Amino acid sequence: MISNYNNKIINAFIIFFLGIQSLIYFLNQKPLTDNFSQKNMTVENFSSIVLSKSGITKIGSEKLNKFDENIIFLEGKSYLENNEYKIYGKNISINLSQEISNSNEPVEIINKMGTLRAQGFKNYDYEGKIIFEGEVEFVINK
Repeated sequence: MISNYNNKIINAFIIFFLGIQSLIYFLNQKPLTDNFSQKNMTVENFSSIVLSKSGITKIGSEKLNKFDENIIFLEGKSYLENNEYKIYGKNISINLSQEISNSNEPVEIINKMGTLRAQGFKNYDYEGKIIFEGEVEFVINK
C-alpha cells in the first residue's frame, strides 16, 4: 500500500513538472500573427544618380528617406538634375516605379530657356510633363 502511495506521488510530480515545462514552452513561443514591419532607411547629405526609362537623373538632398523599393522622400533642400532641366526645392517625393516626382514647397526650375519659380510642381518624367502649382514666374535667359 505504501509503494502504491509512493507511485501516485511520483506520478503526480512527473505530471506537475511536465505541465510546468509545457506552460513555459508555450509562453516563450512568439506568436505567428505578429506583423514584422521593415524599418525606413534614412541617409543624410545624400547625392546619387538614378537611371530610369527617361534617362539619367542626379538627385540629392539634406536627408533621404526610403519608404520602400519605389518611394523615396528627399527631405530639406533637394534637387533633381538631368540634361533637360534642374529642379531645386524642398521636400521632394519621388515614385521610382511611376517616374513621378512632386513637391508642395517653392521650387526653382532652370533649363536652357530660362528660370521658372513656382509654389510647387508635379513632374511626370516618363511623359516629359511638368505641372506647376500656385503662382508661377518665368524669367527668360538673355
